[in-house]
Amino acid sequence: MSDIIKIAVDAMGGDGSPKKIIDGIILNHSSNRNNFFKIFGDRHKIDPLINGKISSEFFEIIHTEKKIESTDSPLEGAKRGKDTSMWLAIQSVKDKEADIVISAGNTGALLVVSKLNLKMIENIDKPALSALWPNKKGYECCIGFRCQH
Repeated sequence: MSDIIKIAVDAMGGDGSPKKIIDGIILNHSSNRNNFFKIFGDRHKIDPLINGKISSEFFEIIHTEKKIESTDSPLEGAKRGKDTSMWLAIQSVKDKEADIVISAGNTGALLVVSKLNLKMIENIDKPALSALWPNKKGYECCIGFRCQH
């Protein structure tokens, strides 16, 4: 068995959150037991969605009712404070409590809050985004605006 990957998840970001986010966690967990999810968001909305579909040894919920809205500018999102689900998820990576952060929320705010909290790699000035896009052959990894096949 490989090492457990600790994934910080902003459960309140994105359309259809937190349901779509939790559905994704449950789907991943059904085929991969090497992840531990630190789920940041409203416990009262998240608990009923998990509802025993994942053993408590594979996740924890860090409760916050505050979130960055999709309509916020990046600066407004950052100003919402250090107790939003996105900020707390990013902070957990900074504090080495998680290995990676995932958010489907406000992209501009994600970049600003990340840059405020995380150190950049030497000689790298701008953060990058990456995503996997499904296609007929499998997936493409898109980093920034350049897709790698």
